[in-house]
Amino acid sequence: MITSRRRLLLLLAFAVPMLGNAVAAEQGQPLKAGDLEVFYGVIPAETILGHPADHTERKMHDGVPRGAGQHHLIVSLFDAHTRQRVTDATVQARVTELGLAPQRKTLEVMTIAGAITYGNYFRMSGSGPYRIEIEIIRPGSSSPVKTSIEYSHPRR
Repeated sequence: MITSRRRLLLLLAFAVPMLGNAVAAEQGQPLKAGDLEVFYGVIPAETILGHPADHTERKMHDGVPRGAGQHHLIVSLFDAHTRQRVTDATVQARVTELGLAPQRKTLEVMTIAGAITYGNYFRMSGSGPYRIEIEIIRPGSSSPVKTSIEYSHPRR
């Protein structure tokens, strides 16, 4: 049986060739947040720029932003009880590096290797630490589910 964590790692491995250690898949995954399991990965934008110009991943979120230090935050959500992928949520992320102003963006729905995930680009030029706060709103829910991550780029 494939665990949720293994599913995300396999999804990321198939979705973005040549990842090597570019994806930070922390040991503490999945994060438990309310009735959800939250998986995340952070991929340097340079990895995505390695795809051909017509590749769908290069066109996500209006294209890969210019400039150094751009990273793609990917979040996958699963119902903690049924283990079914959550595909109809609204997801916001706020990324803050110590001492700098936060960046807040909607994580857009995207399909990678046939599976719905959420993502967007954030400037993360230093090594960190970063605080990534994720807010998830499911249809019919009266309040958002929130979780946060302390993240630093892996050493290469």
